Amino acid sequence: MSTSRFKPVLIGIFICLVLGSLMAMSLPVSQSFKGMPPSNQEQGVSGLVTRLQGNQMPMVGRSSPRTAPSPISTQVWIFSGRIKSQGTRWSITEAEKHPNLVDRIRTDAEGKFFVSLPPGEYTLFAQDGSDLYLNSFLGDGSYATVQVNEGKITETRLVNTEGATF
Repeated sequence: MSTSRFKPVLIGIFICLVLGSLMAMSLPVSQSFKGMPPSNQEQGVSGLVTRLQGNQMPMVGRSSPRTAPSPISTQVWIFSGRIKSQGTRWSITEAEKHPNLVDRIRTDAEGKFFVSLPPGEYTLFAQDGSDLYLNSFLGDGSYATVQVNEGKITETRLVNTEGATF
């Protein structure tokens, strides 16, 4: 049996692992962001907003450095509950009229943010120009959400992947 028959299988597994890792960047993470949240905060959402650009495709036979995510200083928009998907971009003029808009906060220069919130389900977007951006979805057709629990800090990452090739 030749090893060339296994190459497509190995390549497929590698691609699935890479794409799974990239998708996980937009889901809640268990690591703390250094310096976040402020020590006087007991519950809410702590996060990081980044942009991923360039070729992120796996290469066979040669290693090609991938561009690392870069932090974005922007506004994070917080909505209560689930928001039906509008695609990856949502016009600010439409979003600011939405009845579930809770707050808008600014990230620091390193893309970090923290917002105190009561327990519940929230949808967070990163502002990009005149639109809100979120490229993470739930199976019911709504944007991905974060859950805030009593006395807990939920950590998340918002990653803009529009300039990346997968």
